Amino acid sequence: MAVFNRILVPVDGSSGAVQALEKAIGLQRLTDAEMLVLCVFKHHSLREASLSMVRPNKLELPDDALKEYATDIAMSAKQYLLDREVAKSRLRAFVKGGRPASTIVQFARQRDVDLIVIGAQGTNGDTNVLLGSVAQRVAGGSHCPVLIV
Repeated sequence: MAVFNRILVPVDGSSGAVQALEKAIGLQRLTDAEMLVLCVFKHHSLREASLSMVRPNKLELPDDALKEYATDIAMSAKQYLLDREVAKSRLRAFVKGGRPASTIVQFARQRDVDLIVIGAQGTNGDTNVLLGSVAQRVAGGSHCPVLIV
C-alpha cells in the first residue's frame, strides 16, 4: 500500500504554486499517487452583477470571467505536469468556485485526498510574511497532512 494514493495541489498561477507542483511531482514519482490539481475562484453574487446600470443582451457575471481564468490556470498546471512526464492517467484538474481555503479543505475531504501540497504564498501573498492566509487556513482545517512549500 502506497503512503499517498491521492495528492491535491491547489494552484493560483503564482510562483508558490509552481514550487508546490514541483514538490508534488517528486512525491508522485515515489508513490505513483493520483494527482489532483485544483484552482478555486471566488464567487460573486447575482446581486453584485445586477447592480450595473448597463444591461447587456446577455448578462455576463463576474463568475464567468473568473471561472474562465481559473480554468486556464488549472489547464496550464495540468500541462506543466504532463510536460514533466506525469502520466495522464494519474492526473486530473478541477475548477471550483468559493472561498479558497474552505473550498480546498472541503474538496480534499470529498475526494479522499491523502496529502495537500500548497505554496506558502499565493497571488494574494504579502511578501513580508512567511505564510499566506490560505495556506495557513488549509493547514489548520485539513483532515490530512499538508505540505507547505
